[in-house]
Amino acid sequence: MLNKKHINNFQNILPKNYVLSEPGDCWAYGYDNSKMHVMPECVLFANNKDQIQNIIKYCFTENISITARGRGTGNTGGSVPINNSIVLSLEKMNKILNIDTKNRLVVVEPGVINKDLQDKLYNLNFFWGPDPSSLEYSTIGGNIANNSAGPRAVKYGTPRDNILGLEFVSGTGDIHKTGVKTSKGVVGLDLTRLFTGSEGILGVLTQATLKILPLNKSIKTIEITFESIIDASEMIISLMSQPITPYTLEFVDSESIKLINLIKHNHYDQNTKAGILLEIDGEDEYIDLMLKKIISIIKKNKLKKITVAKNPLEVKKLWAARKSLSPALQSIGKYKINEDIAVPISNLTNLLNKLEEISKEYNIKIVNFGHAGNGNIHVNLIFQSEKEKNSEKTKKCLDKIFDLVLNLEGTISGEHGIGIIKKNYIQKEINKETLILMKNIKNQFDPKNILNPNKSI
Repeated sequence: MLNKKHINNFQNILPKNYVLSEPGDCWAYGYDNSKMHVMPECVLFANNKDQIQNIIKYCFTENISITARGRGTGNTGGSVPINNSIVLSLEKMNKILNIDTKNRLVVVEPGVINKDLQDKLYNLNFFWGPDPSSLEYSTIGGNIANNSAGPRAVKYGTPRDNILGLEFVSGTGDIHKTGVKTSKGVVGLDLTRLFTGSEGILGVLTQATLKILPLNKSIKTIEITFESIIDASEMIISLMSQPITPYTLEFVDSESIKLINLIKHNHYDQNTKAGILLEIDGEDEYIDLMLKKIISIIKKNKLKKITVAKNPLEVKKLWAARKSLSPALQSIGKYKINEDIAVPISNLTNLLNKLEEISKEYNIKIVNFGHAGNGNIHVNLIFQSEKEKNSEKTKKCLDKIFDLVLNLEGTISGEHGIGIIKKNYIQKEINKETLILMKNIKNQFDPKNILNPNKSI
C-alpha cells in the first residue's frame, strides 16, 4: 500500500473518511464485472472537480497511477487498479445539475446512476438515449468511458451520439471543457467524441452535458420466431431497410432458445431455431398505424410465428424470456467468456453459421444473442472449469472468432470496450501506425501515463 506521506497528503485534499487505506476497506474497489481483482493502493472519494484536480496534480508530481471508477459494472477490467494504482471513485459526484427541456439538454456529474437520470427525465416526458443492461447500477461517467449503449441504440444511438459537451481533468491536472450547448458546433477539434469511449486513459470526467429527447410513451412489442438462422437474418435486414426504425431489435439463436425454454417452460415452440424481439415507439395517435405497416413488412418475409403483445403483462412476459438468458447460462456452465462483437447486419448470417462451425471444431458450447439491429452479438463461450476457460484451445477459439469478425468487416468490441481483457487483441483490428498515433494522442493528455495505464490501447 502507499506510504504514509501520500496518504496524509490525500487526507489534506479530501474530507474526513474520504480516504481508505486499510486492505479490508479497499478490497471491494479492486474488481469489476470481469471478475478480475487487484488490490488498490488506496481508495479516494472525490465530490467536486477541485478535489479531482488537486489529486491528479499530486499524482502527476509523485508518479502515482490512478484508476477512475464509477460502480464497477464494466466487463473488461477497465476499472481494475493494475500497475500499483490508487482508485479514484466518482460515486459521490452524483448530482443532476440542470435539466433544460427547452434546449433538450441535461448537465450531470459523472457519478449519477443512469436509471436515476432516466426516472427524473421520464417525469418530464424526456429521456437520454443510452440504456445499457446495467442501467440500474452503472453511472453516466462509466457509460461515457465505455460508450456503453443498449437495446435502443439501434434507433437512438450510443453515448457518442447523445453528448453535447464534457468537462474533464487531464493527466497533468488541467481542466478542459469540450463541446457546445447547441445542436450544431464546429469550432476546434471534436474532443468530445474522442474522449467518449476512451476508458479513462485521457482524463477524469467531472461533468457532462447530455442531449435529451422527448419520450414516446407508446411502444408496441412483437416477438417473431424462425425455423432457420437465414430466415432470421433476412428479417433483420428487411426491418432495417424500411422507414420505421425499430426502438429495439433483439436476437436469440437456437442454443439461447433451448436455455430459455428450460427457464420459461417451453416459451418457444418446438423446432424454433431463432427468435427476434422487436419494438417500435411513437405517438399515441400514430402507433397503431405504424404497427400495421411493420406487420405487413414482417409478413413479406419467411417466419414461423408472430406474437404481438396486447397489454403490459404480455410485454413483460416476452421480455422476461429474453432477460432469463443470463441466469440460464449458469445452468450449463459455471464459467463463461462473453464477447460483444459487431458486424454489418448483411453479414449476420455468415457470422452465425461460422460461429456454429467454430463451436463444433473446438468442442466449446457457444450461445449467441444480442442487439441485432446494430449487428452487435454477444458471443458466450461456456465452460465447466476455470482451467478449460483459460486453456490454449480456448485462446485459439477466440483468435478464430475475432479473425472471423474482422474478415466480415466487423469490430471485436461493440460496447464493452477493451480494458485489460482484450488489450492483446487490439492489434488485430488496428494497424501499427494507427496505434502509434493513438498512443501519441494519449501522451498529449497524460504525459506521465498515470491515468489507467496499460489499458485500452
